[in-house]
Amino acid sequence: MWIFLDIDGVLVPEKKFEQPVLPKDMIKFDPICLNEFENVLRRYPTAKIVISSSWREMYSLDQIASLFSPDIGVRVVGVTPCLHPKVIENNKHIRHQGVLEYFRQKNEENKEWVAIDDIAEFYEPDSPVVVTDAYYGFNHNSAQILDRYLASFKGVGNRE
Repeated sequence: MWIFLDIDGVLVPEKKFEQPVLPKDMIKFDPICLNEFENVLRRYPTAKIVISSSWREMYSLDQIASLFSPDIGVRVVGVTPCLHPKVIENNKHIRHQGVLEYFRQKNEENKEWVAIDDIAEFYEPDSPVVVTDAYYGFNHNSAQILDRYLASFKGVGNRE
């Protein structure tokens, strides 16, 4: 099972920016959002994380992975590719196209996936997306929805 993860509006809620943010705090996840996300993932040890966020253009995979708890950070295995400008120009479902391109480049046959994003329109209708409220980010409600998605796939792991 693959989890394509956005960051802004998911692990970095917009409410974070209501107060001035110090430069050293710009590359930090909200601890409540992170805790909710990681607690779900711990029940599904074979789920892998691919970063679909624009953060993949600013920070290295290692930098992003280091923001997670060590047991989850090791499961951050890649980033979606940057798409050709023509693809972006001709397709409003750009993150969905990034998922498809990731699978194509990796010759991945197990294409069971779910995305977590605050912008549903980045994916084609009826795609498996947990949509977060950008202001609050990944919360208890998001965790329950992700848990249901992951539980519905065979071979994802030892759900407790």
